[in-house]
Amino acid sequence: MGKYLLRRILQMIPVVLGATLLVYALVFALPGDPVKAMFGDKPVNEAVAAQIRAEYNLDKPFIIQYLLFLRNAFTLNFGNTFAGQPVIGEIARAFPVTIKLAVMAFCFEAIFGVVFGIISGLKKGKWYDSVILIVSLLLISVPTFVTGFAGQYFLGVQWSLIPVTVSSNTTFTEMLFPAMVLGSVSMAYIIRLTRSEISSNIAQDYVRTARAKGMSNGSVMMRHVLRNSLIPVVTYLGQDLGALMGGAMITEQIFNIHGVGFLTYQSILKGEGNLVVSIVTILLLVFVICNLIVDMLYAALDPRIRYE
Repeated sequence: MGKYLLRRILQMIPVVLGATLLVYALVFALPGDPVKAMFGDKPVNEAVAAQIRAEYNLDKPFIIQYLLFLRNAFTLNFGNTFAGQPVIGEIARAFPVTIKLAVMAFCFEAIFGVVFGIISGLKKGKWYDSVILIVSLLLISVPTFVTGFAGQYFLGVQWSLIPVTVSSNTTFTEMLFPAMVLGSVSMAYIIRLTRSEISSNIAQDYVRTARAKGMSNGSVMMRHVLRNSLIPVVTYLGQDLGALMGGAMITEQIFNIHGVGFLTYQSILKGEGNLVVSIVTILLLVFVICNLIVDMLYAALDPRIRYE
């Protein structure tokens, strides 16, 4: 399994470099002058503007800027924002909030997605299977911002059951509903994926053979059906943890959560290209690490990988 993981790590290096290059190119291509945006409607002294461009390497060609960014990124030195604050400090303040939100959403989707998926797969064709499928289809079909705004209006404004926005303390109670909104679509996919795998594996020959040998139904489910069915579910969950952190922008905007998504949105509005690319790079590294963890779990569930 060591060779397998080493090969996966080597494969991810060009992916990370290519993704950062693409994001840096997109930020570089954004219209407008970030230096002039700093001053708003005030007139800009050209000498001062030139000095700022030189300080932030904005006067250099694109490829030089990117190579300088890579060199600094290897030492976690992402420079300063236009306001003079260290980029790594801004990210460090926002990152724990997004991690908390993503972990809560991950736990919500993993627990309820797998549980309802198992129920639906074992009781295929029953009325509650139909209800679960309809609800999951609705969650997939309705955009996250619609779910968030609707829940915020009815549960928060009309019925006062949840906080309308999240305070700076980001308590568990305040973050619970935003986490449910963030994880709702992924939960629906997990329900359908688990249901499909359960209903498929339960009809396989090895299950009938295990029952013919006298194994109890519980042992067959735990040792054979669930273990094989959870392999694609674990893969999806591992990849989704990184995706939740990157996709939290809409949820954080709706509930005024000052996390990485909120910081990214504000940075785009202010033209803070270096901050945007730094955030995306760190999120990409988190996504890569999650993928490696998934590979290890996948190898633990599928013995064939251990001997590659």
